[in-house]
Amino acid sequence: MSQGPTDQFMQTRLRALSAALRGRGVTVLHQNTDHRFDLAENLPAAWPQVEMMGRREADVLPAVLAEPFARAHDLCRAIGQAQTLEFELNDGTRQHHFEAQLLPDEDGVTTVISDVSDEHRREATMSSLLREVSHRSKNLLAIVQSVAMQTARHSEGIEDFLRKFRGRLHALSSTQDLVTESNWRGTFLQSLVASQLTRVGHAALANLRVTGVNPLLGPNASLHVGLAIHELAANAVLHGALAEGMAGNVWVDAHLEARSGDAPDLVIEWQEVGIDASRPRHEPRFGTLVLERIVPLSVGGSAEFSIDSDSVRYRLTIPADQFEL
Repeated sequence: MSQGPTDQFMQTRLRALSAALRGRGVTVLHQNTDHRFDLAENLPAAWPQVEMMGRREADVLPAVLAEPFARAHDLCRAIGQAQTLEFELNDGTRQHHFEAQLLPDEDGVTTVISDVSDEHRREATMSSLLREVSHRSKNLLAIVQSVAMQTARHSEGIEDFLRKFRGRLHALSSTQDLVTESNWRGTFLQSLVASQLTRVGHAALANLRVTGVNPLLGPNASLHVGLAIHELAANAVLHGALAEGMAGNVWVDAHLEARSGDAPDLVIEWQEVGIDASRPRHEPRFGTLVLERIVPLSVGGSAEFSIDSDSVRYRLTIPADQFEL
C-alpha cells in the first residue's frame, strides 16, 4: 500500500527530527494513556536495546527505573503538569547521567531525555576544586597567622614588625603565585629560588649559583621551602654574603640521597662564602626558628643551620612524598 502525501510529509519531518536529536544527544519518547510506547527516537547507547513499540515501562526497563517512570507518567497525567526525573545508566564503559522531562498531552505523555553527564562531571570537578581551594586557603591562613605571631614575638617594635612581616608575606604571596600558575601542582625548585632572590634585589642573582636536580616541589613544600629561601636571602642581603660592600657568593645545590629500602630524599643545601670575618654577624631569631623547626617539621624532614664568622650553611632534607622529578 502506497503512502499518501500526508504520510510522506510526516515521515520526512520525523527523519529531520531524528537527525536533529542525534546531533544534540536528546531522546524523545511518547507513551499513550495506557503507558504503551508509540514513539522512541534517538535512544542513547546506554539505553536497554529492546523493541519498545507497544510495550510498557516494566517491559523494557529495569525495575529500579521502570517504577519511577510509571509513577511520573501517572502524576503527569493526573495533575496536568510536567515532571522531572534524573537517573543513571551504564553503557558498559562508564556511567551516564540523564535528565527526563515528562510532558502531558492529549494522547498521553511525551518524554524528552537529555544526557547531562558532562554537566555532572563539570559540577563534580568544580566541587572538588572548591574543596581543594578551601583546604589550601585554610592552610595558607594558618601559615600567615603563625608567621605574624612569631614575627611579632621576635620584633623590637611596630616598624621592625611591619618590615619583617611584609617581607615574609610577600615571600608567601610570590610562592603562591607560582603554585597557582602550575594548576596547584607545585613549583620547580630553581624557579622558587630565583623568585625569592629576585625579590630581595636583582643584583643578588649575579652572585648566585644554583646546581643539581630541579624537582617539582608539592604545594605544601613549595610554600615552606620558599619561606626558608626568603629568610636565608633576606639575612644574606642584610648581614651576609649579599650585603652591600661584601664580595661573597651564594651556592644552592639540590641532590638526592638514598635511604635503605625507601625512595631517596631530596637534600637542599644553601652555602654563603666570602663573608668578611671581621664584620659583626647577626643571627636571625625568628629566621632560625623557621629554618630549624617550622620548615622541616612542615615537610616531614630535617634541617641543619649554622652561622660561622665567614660562612652560612643550611641543609634541608625533604622526604620523597613532598616532591617529584
